Amino acid sequence: MSLYPPDLEDTDADDVTYLDEPPPGRTRVLVGAALGPLIVGYLSVAAVLALVVAVATRSHFSTPGVLAAAMPGWLGAFQVPLTLGGDHLGALPLLPTLGMVLLVGRTAANAADRLLAESTRDVVPVLVTVGVSHATLGVVFAGVTSTASVVPSLLVPGLLSAASAALGLARRGYFGDVLGRLDVLVVRGLRAGLLGLVALLGIGALLLVVGLGASFTTATALFNAGAPGLGNGLGMFLLSAAYLPNGVIGGVAFVTGPGIGIGTFSAAPLHFGGGPLPAVPLLAALPESGAGWWPVLVLLPLGVGALVGWVLRDACEDPIARLRTVGGAAVVVSAGCVLLALGAGGRLANGPFNPLTMHPWSLGLAVLLCVALPAATVAWWTGPRLELAPSRGLLDDAIEAEAAAEESAEDPVDEEPETVEDSIDEPEAEPAEEGPEPDDEPDGDSNPHGSDPEVTT
Repeated sequence: MSLYPPDLEDTDADDVTYLDEPPPGRTRVLVGAALGPLIVGYLSVAAVLALVVAVATRSHFSTPGVLAAAMPGWLGAFQVPLTLGGDHLGALPLLPTLGMVLLVGRTAANAADRLLAESTRDVVPVLVTVGVSHATLGVVFAGVTSTASVVPSLLVPGLLSAASAALGLARRGYFGDVLGRLDVLVVRGLRAGLLGLVALLGIGALLLVVGLGASFTTATALFNAGAPGLGNGLGMFLLSAAYLPNGVIGGVAFVTGPGIGIGTFSAAPLHFGGGPLPAVPLLAALPESGAGWWPVLVLLPLGVGALVGWVLRDACEDPIARLRTVGGAAVVVSAGCVLLALGAGGRLANGPFNPLTMHPWSLGLAVLLCVALPAATVAWWTGPRLELAPSRGLLDDAIEAEAAAEESAEDPVDEEPETVEDSIDEPEAEPAEEGPEPDDEPDGDSNPHGSDPEVTT
């Protein structure tokens, strides 16, 4: 006796389709998206601090001390201004922040995939959960350690984590329905602006590499003098690596005109002012004196603007519409540079190196001009143009009317128009009814007397 139902007895095992596993619970996925980056981020900061303390000379390693120090370290990774020993520290490294952005964005995108999200509305709970969880932990760490104010600890981690989650979701295409509702020119301008921002950051990175290469001897001397021993050297290396993105933003500020300032030191293409600098090998990329050829570097951001214009040259046939798209792209580049410069600079305790600034507002204005002007020029002259019909005047209408009158006068009249009476056809006469045709020879029976028709005289 078979234990299978009758309709499955003869079914091949390979033809049986098993249902997919049900998706995980919504609450469990959201909790994972909230706690995952918090735990991983905090443990990562603690691990780096433990490594530095363990290899540093004349240091006492303590697990509770490392875990306690990781709390303000986590806040600093989210660019929350700190107060350590009475000194205010706002110029925080951007490399840990970049790591947190990537971690949060990837976690949010994976959570949306597990929830089988299909539109922007489906990923809103993920954004809210991630932002609220990071804001809550920021307030808790600020209250426990008393190293940061409550309001920045609430707003900065919450907004930065929500923006990071939005970036991660955008990479997976979860905002396609929102972008589909926007004008095509707006989307083109946004993409061109992101391209211009990446190009500017590439120029800043190139300038930093060239500066470090030109002053490699100075950087090595600072490294050996400021960090003797393996442990101290590792700490100095990690510190310089953490501030590398800040150096890239400084290169952008220098090449676009506003320049960089550390305390009394300032360096810009049109100005140079000396001053003391911290003994950090990364700062060896800064110049020791001014040079007359520095203004030539302004051609590099102008080239970025020309690149943006070339990308948008075929955005629309209407040149005015292309100019609007160029303006949107320039605003995106400028806003991105302002935000990055605000994060890269800040207070450096209360000593002679305070503050570290990239002049964010002047940088935004300079980037806006350097991108918008060449981009508008290239997009205007290299793109297609609308072909407009020539305008007509009263003289053209009079000439055409006179020509039409002459043509009508020269054409001869071949036939006169028919009258109404001629156009009416007369009815044709109906043929008369024909009678029977007479016989050629009369029949004999036609004589009523029946006699020979002879005349007697």
